[in-house]
Amino acid sequence: MLRLWRVVPPQSLGPATARSLLMVLRAVEPPCARRRWDAALRGDPVATTRIALTVLRLEGVSGPAADTVASALLLRALCGDRTAPVVLASALRRLARRRPDERHLVELAARWAAWVPRVPPAPRP
Repeated sequence: MLRLWRVVPPQSLGPATARSLLMVLRAVEPPCARRRWDAALRGDPVATTRIALTVLRLEGVSGPAADTVASALLLRALCGDRTAPVVLASALRRLARRRPDERHLVELAARWAAWVPRVPPAPRP
């Protein structure tokens, strides 16, 4: 499930995917401090983006930590966040440079970059 971000185009994902992904993300080892991770899983897009950018910069775009934070970004994208698809596209482009044989990554990055969430962002209190 945590590989979806690098194998499935955003147009193929929906609310059921978001619900399943949230359940999986609640069960995995957090890639950062538990308090920050909990904020991300409660729907804080700033926390999610900050965690993802930090982990992707420090640990790279491949491996379990990258899959975890990219999946959190995917969840935020499916919930309407407009920053998450941009960060996912950037991570996919970086991954494509490291894995030139996986040509689908370039196309997937382009799809994420062009994707507009179907759900409007929730109003902030």
